[in-house]
Amino acid sequence: MSSSSSSSPYPRSSSTTMSNARSSTPEHFNVLCGCGLMAPLRTALIEPNVGRRFLGCVNYKGDNPCKFFDWVDPPTCERGKEFGSSIVKKNMDLLKDVENLHKQIIDLKKTETELKAEIRDLKQRENGFGLEIEQWQKREEWFEVKINRMIKKLKEMEDGFTLKMEEWKMKEDWHALEMEDLETKNEELMPKIDEVEAKNEEFELANVKMKLLTAIVVILVGVGIVYFGSKGWLKKKMLTLP
Repeated sequence: MSSSSSSSPYPRSSSTTMSNARSSTPEHFNVLCGCGLMAPLRTALIEPNVGRRFLGCVNYKGDNPCKFFDWVDPPTCERGKEFGSSIVKKNMDLLKDVENLHKQIIDLKKTETELKAEIRDLKQRENGFGLEIEQWQKREEWFEVKINRMIKKLKEMEDGFTLKMEEWKMKEDWHALEMEDLETKNEELMPKIDEVEAKNEEFELANVKMKLLTAIVVILVGVGIVYFGSKGWLKKKMLTLP
């Protein structure tokens, strides 16, 4: 094994290869990287170098890594690659299953917390509902007393209305009698009214005749004044002649 990446006979791996590797540091690999730190021993877990060990800088994910890298094991054979790929695939599937189970556990814990919070809320609501039920029972008793009082008052009002209806019925009968009396008096007054209307018509006719005679007299007086006035004017005219 060489102490630098330039002296290695195998191709250099990428940072992705290093990020998907397992770390182990045996005591007999005491190699320092360009950063002056001990280079850990890792195992590649991606194709085509599955199971192949290498040394690399611990700061390969930093801003300024030294990029030290060196393979420890020779390239894997084809059989080893196939076997390693199947193992890695199974391992990745198991890791995904573990990750999914971990997510499910987290979701279940979250659901458990939410359910506990809902249970506490329901218990608080139950206690609140108990108080509200007591309050509603007291209100129901109070409404029952009030309704009984209202029923009693309505019964008293009903009795009062019954008396008033009887009084109104008596007044209605009395008004009916008065109306009958008025109708009788009206029938007695109808001939007199007809007689008054006849006299009124005679008076209006006499008034018309009087107005007509007055107009005739006024016309005759006017004609006489004009006629006699003209006679006097001619007599005066003749006396003035020579």
